[in-house]
Amino acid sequence: MKIRARRSQAGFTLVELVVVVLIIGILGALMIPGYTKSVESAKADDAGAVVQMIGQSNRMFRLDNNQYVTNGIIQDACNGVACTAGSFDRCQLIACNYMGSRQWDGLAFVYQAGTAVNCGISGAPNGIACAKRASTATSPYSSWGYVMSAAGVVTAYNGAPAPMK
Repeated sequence: MKIRARRSQAGFTLVELVVVVLIIGILGALMIPGYTKSVESAKADDAGAVVQMIGQSNRMFRLDNNQYVTNGIIQDACNGVACTAGSFDRCQLIACNYMGSRQWDGLAFVYQAGTAVNCGISGAPNGIACAKRASTATSPYSSWGYVMSAAGVVTAYNGAPAPMK
């Protein structure tokens, strides 16, 4: 009489592994859009705060110099500019310490300051500071933007979350 040795089964079957991978894939597909919206909302919150900072800096500049800075994009090149009396270039906001320097190029939003800027946001009126989502964003986030009026009110456009108060 032959005695068969029983082998204990170790590991998982192929079907079990496929089911687990499938479940993980489905959960990932459901979570990625929510994660993307959270990341974009965080970038938008930052943009709203930066527009508020730029606008308030421009308002302080106007109090000291009797006019706003000239229209233009805030860029990294503004960080190395010297404060010059009688200059109304938008870089004077950083140069004359109305606001701190930071890396502007390559951010999620493009920022502008001036007497009448709206960053090319469709339907937005001109203001003294604005931000528009950089062209690298996907829809619907690519059209988000903020504009600060001369009265100091920041307004969101094209579905962007309302700025924090």
